[in-house]
Amino acid sequence: VPNHHSFLTFDAVFDGSPKLSLAFIATIFGQRHGLKQLTGTETSSIEVLFQAEGGREARVYTLWMNSLGIDPLVYNIYDNLRDGITLLQVFEAMQPGTVNWKKASLQRPVPKFNRLQNANYAIELGRKLRFSLVGIDGTNIEQGNPTLTLALVWQMMRHHIVLMLSSLGSHITDSEIVAWANNMVKKSGKSSTMSSFKDPSLRTSIFLLDVMNAMRNGVVDYDLVHRDASSNQECLSNAKYAISIARKLGATIFLTAEDIVEVKHHMILTFVGSLMASTA
Repeated sequence: VPNHHSFLTFDAVFDGSPKLSLAFIATIFGQRHGLKQLTGTETSSIEVLFQAEGGREARVYTLWMNSLGIDPLVYNIYDNLRDGITLLQVFEAMQPGTVNWKKASLQRPVPKFNRLQNANYAIELGRKLRFSLVGIDGTNIEQGNPTLTLALVWQMMRHHIVLMLSSLGSHITDSEIVAWANNMVKKSGKSSTMSSFKDPSLRTSIFLLDVMNAMRNGVVDYDLVHRDASSNQECLSNAKYAISIARKLGATIFLTAEDIVEVKHHMILTFVGSLMASTA
């Protein structure tokens, strides 16, 4: 295999080093995977999932909505939600039976009056779920207002996380998720903690890694962790590793490494909430 000598020696193969063996196999797969080339249609259907328009937060929400089986897929979160149909599909996917489809206009293209009707109905459903929607109405959604659209979709995503956690008991609050994470780390014998999802120390990912190692002892290889991370590069490396471990544990993760380093508390809540839900 070309270029494998940079990290692999005959002695390493003979000694059975797990890490180097894995790297060797990964190199073989990367260069000689034997998979058929994707067709143009298959490539396009995959690319649309990862080329959503908007800022990083908007792209995260777009990936989340598309993971729910929304049809058609969302590409531009501001434009594609304007007719209200996709929002109603998301509400229904989160909690089947939530939407009374007789109150919705589903024939696309949807006239403006009906777009407003659908969007107002989506806001109504949000209020029934006790979302904080002060100053938000269907007009804001129909016009594609970025700030107010994200405010609604974030609360929908958070509600979805809470629903996943409901299998653990009654309604779970943010403070209970924080308490769960701290308790997991404490029981494992480590000393890291977080005060809230806005805790600046979370940027290093050390606490998140400690939580996951407490969930499955040994899942984190601390030799790969920058224990005293201070630079953005070190924190980013830890965050990428944390995300890979979370997926290994079966958690559904939509945030990016940058979200952790920048301590985007909304995104970190979804991360820890997904970890908690994966233990159910």
